[in-house]
Amino acid sequence: MPKESAVPLRGRLDLEVQPNPIIAVPVGDNWYELRFDIVMRETGGVDVRIENFTVEALALRGVPVHSQTYPATFITDRGYPASIQAGKYLRFNFTKRWPLPTALLMSGAAARVTARTIDANGARDATRVRVGIVVAR
Repeated sequence: MPKESAVPLRGRLDLEVQPNPIIAVPVGDNWYELRFDIVMRETGGVDVRIENFTVEALALRGVPVHSQTYPATFITDRGYPASIQAGKYLRFNFTKRWPLPTALLMSGAAARVTARTIDANGARDATRVRVGIVVAR
């Protein structure tokens, strides 16, 4: 019989955004405040470290209209760890004010969060989640 080689486990991050959809609160002149929690769960069985993450506002069919990438220090500066142990999760609050066309928000806008990680074995990965955006009434 042929021998099978062991395959090392690989860290895997699952993302969730709460609430879903995100509620955009108007603050004047096409500026909106987006406040939500990003939940990052390690599900692959290996510790992962967040290298950076990107939050994008999307128009119809996924066209980015606003995008910003944050380093891991954005998380650690707020008192959260940038590493997630195997089987554990990290939840942190995210608040951002962005100028967004009101017409965009009324026509099915979305947000996409992408997290780039490296696991304890050196494997790099990127995980995405997309959620809707609705305007507060």
